[in-house]
Amino acid sequence: MNKMNKKINGVHSPETGKTLYERIKETLAVASQLVIASPVKLPPRVVVVARYLALALGVLEAVESGVRKEGGGSDEDE
Repeated sequence: MNKMNKKINGVHSPETGKTLYERIKETLAVASQLVIASPVKLPPRVVVVARYLALALGVLEAVESGVRKEGGGSDEDE
């Protein structure tokens, strides 16, 4: 992992190989999927928030993979 990735991604965990940012993102994704797929009746606002969270995490993942494919983009140099 280079210097720029450490600066952007946050704290690196040597035992799992994931940064704190990646672990939080993964946890939020799993939590939103569980709320959406839960068989119990939840308040509609909770389900709506979980759906928007899942959508936002999907968009974030797509943007991050696009930046990785381009080689980092030009905004990181500033």
